[in-house]
Amino acid sequence: MKFRANKMLGLAIGERSILVAEVTVAGDRCQVTRAGEFAYSPEAGLQQPAALGEALGQFLRNGGYTAHNAVFGIPARWVLSKLKQVPPAAASLAADMLRLQAESDFSPELKDLVYDFAGEASSSAATTVLLLATPKRHLDQTLAIAQGAKLEVRAIAPTSAVLSAATAKSSGEAMVLSITPSGTELAAQQSGGSAMLRYVGSSSAVTAAPAVAGEVRRAALLLPRRGGSDANGATNGNGNGAAAAGVAGNGAANGHPLHDIVVWDDAGLDASARQAVTEALGLGARQGDLSALGAGDPPAGLRGCASAVALAVAGLSTSPMTVDFLHSRLAAPKKARVERRIILAIAAAGAIVAGVIAAYVDQNKMETTLANKQAQLEERKKPDKAAVENVKMIEFAEQWHAGTPRYLDCLRDLLKAVPQDAQLYLTSFDLRDNMQGKLNGKTTSDKNVQSLVDRLRATHRFSDLKPGYSQGTNRADREVSFSLDFNYLAAGAH
Repeated sequence: MKFRANKMLGLAIGERSILVAEVTVAGDRCQVTRAGEFAYSPEAGLQQPAALGEALGQFLRNGGYTAHNAVFGIPARWVLSKLKQVPPAAASLAADMLRLQAESDFSPELKDLVYDFAGEASSSAATTVLLLATPKRHLDQTLAIAQGAKLEVRAIAPTSAVLSAATAKSSGEAMVLSITPSGTELAAQQSGGSAMLRYVGSSSAVTAAPAVAGEVRRAALLLPRRGGSDANGATNGNGNGAAAAGVAGNGAANGHPLHDIVVWDDAGLDASARQAVTEALGLGARQGDLSALGAGDPPAGLRGCASAVALAVAGLSTSPMTVDFLHSRLAAPKKARVERRIILAIAAAGAIVAGVIAAYVDQNKMETTLANKQAQLEERKKPDKAAVENVKMIEFAEQWHAGTPRYLDCLRDLLKAVPQDAQLYLTSFDLRDNMQGKLNGKTTSDKNVQSLVDRLRATHRFSDLKPGYSQGTNRADREVSFSLDFNYLAAGAH
């Protein structure tokens, strides 16, 4: 097996620290030699990337790290993702289509986004890819850290996407729950490509094992069927199916049997906490084995740092990375360079035109000066147009911000009423302009639905509550589908 270099650093950036691993090449194999956690200080944090880079460089030197090439991983909280179905097309044409869709699909309020996608287009069949975007300021921040640490950046990618790709190298499919000191992330790999990237919560949230299992269960419902269709054979706007399914490891996600769910503990949880999370996820869950990432067995006493190891191994491989924002396939094509002689010819023509214009302006200088002064005099007599427009804009904005956001109030009151015991969850929610709404969900008993109705009624914000039921097809779980119509009363309306 060939490698790009003989040594590579993997650095997984988090909100509170950076996980670091150094992987070297010995013959045709990789071996992790050092790993650790670099914690931020009040004087050197993400808001001070230059100072943070210098402190990171000192940490690497003190720890005996000698590699100068590095692959940086960024957290899922910095990344927007969306599944997209790509029709049969050549790679360049598919990239053009995805670039246009990315610019229209992601919020226009987010400026200066950098796009890439995970997966491969095909000229013979439709494929599903994961479209990804991150604000450019995060890339600039990462490059500033690398510059301060005197490191050569080879790639910048979502950490969990690289970890899930490494985990699923043998089977091509896996769900990965990555627990780091800075947070917990969930990623999925299907049919050889990334199918999901999601931030679950802080690392302390994993102590509530049932809540983590519920999040994984809901995430499994959003995985697409093979071919990109949902349970009814249709594909929604995000390319995500929304059919009912079992828990990862114990059933199927939208008709996709997942081989397993792998839990990677880079936060140093105690054995009881890891066991609680694994048991809550189900029979298909297992603890990750660092040697399965292709970097050999870790030296005795070395902390896992699976996220950083996966980044370093991906940087050493000659195969293209799953995602690389630094070398994005959706980057706008570079403009062709203009030859020097053409530039000189254009400059000469411009000089001739400029001379003609200057002569004309000089000839009519007096008339133009007089006309300008007369126009200025007339303009002073008119109201300040800009001031008038500003007043209109402010008056228009006041109409939007004078009241309370009723729709957000409704969603907040509803979320407060939904129990967090994973016995009931919602699959859809609709609220119309007249504040009449409807929600659909699933539960294990109609008593849970009645409990939800009682909670909503107790808020005095929901009226005309009309529940409906239909028995699900999963007899083993005795799942019940339900719907609930309601009217929402805004604050002060009752």
